[in-house]
Amino acid sequence: MKTRFILAAAAIAAMASCTVAEPETAEVVNTEKVFRATLPGGDTRTQLQPDGGTVHVLWNSGDAIKVFGMLSGGSYYKNSFTTADGGSASADFECHSWSPSSSVEKYYAFYPASEFDKMSKDSDNVSIVGVSIPPVQAAVKGGVASDLLWSYAVQENTMAEDLKFQNMLSLLRFRIAGASAGDVRSIKFTANANIAGDGIYALEAEQFRFNVYFPPRIYEAGQSVELIGPFESGEDYYIAFAPCTSKGFTLNFIDGYGNVIVKRSSKTVDFRRSGIADLGTITLDEVFGELPDNVIKYMESSRGHKPVVIAVTGDGFTSSQQSQFIDLAKSGIDFLFDTEPYKTYKDFFTVYILPVVSNESGASVTDGNGNVVTARDTYFSAAWGQDSYSDMDSDKDKVYSYVSSMCPEIIKGTHTIDEVPIILIINDERYGGICHYSSLGRGIAHVPYSYNGGNIRWSYPGTVAVSDSDVSAGLRSTTDADRDEVGRNAGDWRNTLLHEFGGHCFGRLADEYWNGTSYSTSTTIKSHDWAVPAGLNVSGSYDNVPWQEDLLDNMAMLSSIDSRYPDRIGRFQGGDTYPLNRWRSEKISCMIDNRQYFSAWQRDLIVRRIFSLAGETFSFSDFIASDVTVDPVREGTSGAPRLGRIPEAGAYHICPPLPPPVPHED
Repeated sequence: MKTRFILAAAAIAAMASCTVAEPETAEVVNTEKVFRATLPGGDTRTQLQPDGGTVHVLWNSGDAIKVFGMLSGGSYYKNSFTTADGGSASADFECHSWSPSSSVEKYYAFYPASEFDKMSKDSDNVSIVGVSIPPVQAAVKGGVASDLLWSYAVQENTMAEDLKFQNMLSLLRFRIAGASAGDVRSIKFTANANIAGDGIYALEAEQFRFNVYFPPRIYEAGQSVELIGPFESGEDYYIAFAPCTSKGFTLNFIDGYGNVIVKRSSKTVDFRRSGIADLGTITLDEVFGELPDNVIKYMESSRGHKPVVIAVTGDGFTSSQQSQFIDLAKSGIDFLFDTEPYKTYKDFFTVYILPVVSNESGASVTDGNGNVVTARDTYFSAAWGQDSYSDMDSDKDKVYSYVSSMCPEIIKGTHTIDEVPIILIINDERYGGICHYSSLGRGIAHVPYSYNGGNIRWSYPGTVAVSDSDVSAGLRSTTDADRDEVGRNAGDWRNTLLHEFGGHCFGRLADEYWNGTSYSTSTTIKSHDWAVPAGLNVSGSYDNVPWQEDLLDNMAMLSSIDSRYPDRIGRFQGGDTYPLNRWRSEKISCMIDNRQYFSAWQRDLIVRRIFSLAGETFSFSDFIASDVTVDPVREGTSGAPRLGRIPEAGAYHICPPLPPPVPHED
């Protein structure tokens, strides 16, 4: 298939699951079959703008279509047809080995044949062909890559030989001009939020419909598509999308050195099937810069194969409060990197502060079940309950998209959004904090500026296991001696940041506090087997803990290095919010009461994560040689006060532990 312009090929990833088996036939007779394929009117893409322009799509010699002959019972026969015709809207497609059974009930045909090769069934027994829009597309002056001109035809009459094709995809059209236009080498489009469009076409409205499935977002969580140049000023260029509606977008124009010019818009764009959304001419008179406007590089890595990148952004900060956000971001980052092991491995990190303006201060209030009862007009729509924290959330897609469009490493393509964990500081004085993270590694730590920076105290759980090895022994009340042994932690909102980001979001750690009297009966923890594991600091088995090999099997060596190791490391019942049938490696850590102390096994896991993101090889012996075991609360060192048995009345807001992280499987 071709347009009236020179077109380049693009690679498209096909995807399908639960492939439907092709039926066996008792007798196979190869015959010749011809279909007359027509592109109605020669136009499958209609210009949405009032000028009435169109992009004419014509068949090209050598084009191939895939034809599925649907059989009774839901199975199918398939084969490819090719044409020797070219330059017209109608062409004969031939197959010399067509051998379906006589029970073919209807035909479905797709272009290009190579990308529509498999079919699957969903839970409702609906036939599905799954395809994925390529995230990187070749720029074609005045046109679009030929293999992105996806189209389909449905033929109900098996005796007929006409296939009338309709276009599937949508196009975004634009032109570039200005002093810097000639230096552009790639253009990345990032949608702010996909607010409509499930990416599924029902090709017929019947009981047994046939769907064509696209990923529901423009492209994965970052919702980005990149067009690779070179480009010429004043010429039309196109990006192909699955139909959807995007509420706002960013265009990053990148030169040959990775420098960027950023254009942002709050405009809602409809990507309609067979439609062209036209942005018109975009003028680039700015000078390319290493960083997008307003992005602050607060730290820069000097170790590792590639930088370990952290992004810090905010919600509920108005235009007059941007300096406050920047000050809070710096303070939170400084607190994180004043805590081991982040302090020792600080040189691996690059940290960006990404300011964003909200129309109103604060955050929305929910009824505790995610329903907003008091709305605040903020950029990322952060919200949670007045006295309920487990529903704390934001428009995560918009957060991921914003970071994707502003983080230099993601713009340049050296990192993905899965490799850039995010701190979202929320300008609201309510207490709260939660982490949403995925099985592939991406995550957002939601951290409010609780009590406007006032003092907070967190308590040790009120019960402990009677026996660390025997679940049936039950629980007993925590004593003052138990609390005195581990000390009492106090701090502020930055301790929440340390727990939610340093622990959950970056370190991929589970909570180690517990409450109530119920216990988990499962001995496995699902997130341990994720592509990027999470929760490896807790165990569902006393006899098979994850820290056995590194710590328990090396206790003699560790004892000779530092007496704190044998004094603290073991298998302690309680963790993952359960008092029984879950085990942790030490009695106390940041994952219990938010103190500036991660246990030895937690430090091990965090350093492994740092090395993995930096492209370096982890060495346990090197880790131990650099390990710092001080707990400022228990040792009474500066940075975290060791509180007495009863704090001064009114000096601290006494707060409960925050809810566990919210997992998202990709």
